[in-house]
This record gives sequence, C-alpha cells and structure tokens, in this order.
Amino acid sequence: MFPNVGLLITAAVATSVVAIDSSCNTGPIQCCNAIATPSSATATNALSLVDVAVSDVHALVGVECTPITVIGAGSGASCSTTPVCCEKTFDTQLSLYQVVGINCSPITI
Repeated sequence: MFPNVGLLITAAVATSVVAIDSSCNTGPIQCCNAIATPSSATATNALSLVDVAVSDVHALVGVECTPITVIGAGSGASCSTTPVCCEKTFDTQLSLYQVVGINCSPITI
C-alpha cells in the first residue's frame, strides 16, 4: 500500500510541474510588480533602463520582476503580484532582483 502512495505523490508533483512549465515556453516565469503596454510611461521608463527600443516590444512589459521557481522554497516560490511569461528579460543592475521583461503574457500559477 505504501509504495502506491509514493507513486501517487510523485505523479501529482510531476503533473503540477508539467502544467506550470507548459504555460511558459519562452523563458522563466517572472513575478512582476507591474505590467504595462509598451507605449506607457511606466514601460518606456523601464525600457530606457535596459536600452531596449519601444519599437522592439510587441506585447506587455514586465516591470520590477523576480523569477519564480517551479519547485522550491523561499520568496521565489510564489507570486503575490503579477505572474507573467516573458520572451526575454533584462537585469537593470539597479538592485539584486530588479528585472524588466519584454513581450510578456500574464499567466495563472
């Protein structure tokens, strides 16, 4: 009986990992304090920090993002603001975890 319980738990964890990974196939899932349209003041300010032209962005911009780990503990394991999947991310070099994401899509985790 106990070996079957272990198999069930392993299958449940593997299923949840696959579900999260399949929702973001362009890069790591990010937790952003804000998402904005490329032409907004918030986005243009963030893009200027990482030398990305607004014309290079075709979807939402993630601002002040941190990576979300799929399995793990600590602050990177959850998101209390906006989880997104971004095509590319840039480190602003202003603080340890301040990242700007481009061509982002909101996701549910």
